[in-house]
Amino acid sequence: MAEERPELTERQQSGVIARMVASSRFFVLVATVILFLAFMAVMVSTIVTTVTAILDGLGGGVSQNEMIGKLIKQADYALLAMVLYVLALGLYSLFVDDRVPMPAWLRIRDLGNLKELLAGVVVVAIAVIFLGWALTWDGESDILALGLACAAVIGGLAVFLWQAARERQLIEKERRRELEEERRGISPGAAAGSEPRDD
Repeated sequence: MAEERPELTERQQSGVIARMVASSRFFVLVATVILFLAFMAVMVSTIVTTVTAILDGLGGGVSQNEMIGKLIKQADYALLAMVLYVLALGLYSLFVDDRVPMPAWLRIRDLGNLKELLAGVVVVAIAVIFLGWALTWDGESDILALGLACAAVIGGLAVFLWQAARERQLIEKERRRELEEERRGISPGAAAGSEPRDD
């Protein structure tokens, strides 16, 4: 009987550690709240600045090019706010609660979904940044170098998104094949693993 006590103690310690590891995911909730507050701050600031720029443009306080430059810059800030929102939503869905009602295109099932969403938003943000530079170009600064840098980053992200979509399609195809085999009464992989026997 004396030999069972250390075993029980080890089990209790293992249970405590397991509960600590399981509950530590709620620390992500703090990061989620901070990211959501940052999203709200950036979005509210963007809305206020955009309305101010429009009123200044209508009142003749700034030129049309200046107003366009300000509006495009605020569009870039809005995309930055969306990055913060996607991060907050993704962390909450992955680590806290995945039952948050949201559109199908915004549902995050794994880290791969989160990375794909962020990459897509970053591509649009970089394109908007270059558009702002192009529309407000003074003819003196080296816009070609900026364009090449933006193209390189967008190209790399495009390759990443293409590869991720291809892998996801393969996984989905394999999952459908397994479901079809189960529906027909064949265990997954049995058809591929079975070999004809020579009688």
